[in-house]
Amino acid sequence: MINAASTTYKNVLKAAFRGSLIASGINIAWLYSLEFLLKISGLPKGFPLAVVLSTIIPLLLGAILYVVFVKNFKKGEVMFLMLASGFTLLSLFPSFEPMLPDGNPAPENFALLTVPMHFFAAVIGVFYILKKH
Repeated sequence: MINAASTTYKNVLKAAFRGSLIASGINIAWLYSLEFLLKISGLPKGFPLAVVLSTIIPLLLGAILYVVFVKNFKKGEVMFLMLASGFTLLSLFPSFEPMLPDGNPAPENFALLTVPMHFFAAVIGVFYILKKH
């Protein structure tokens, strides 16, 4: 059940930020582990920073949406979960593209590298938004 008193922008953003830091750490560990184990090469320069920012920013935006939904809709939490699930699934499609956004070919095993990162960020972020605020 939602605790309306603790559902403030400050509390939810703080929880989302904590979750995003944990998810970022896990994503970076996954990145370097797979890079080493599978000898993945050809990742764009600055890819670790992109991983961190791509973890933190969506979770902070998700926290804002969560507060808006919970405060304005009777089933706001359910709506948020549906939207978060949908965004997570949509975020997977670029992982299967043969080209990176910068125009270079995607490295071998790119989907194996990136798909779990999307799930780590989504699951940890949603958990923190829902349970830790």
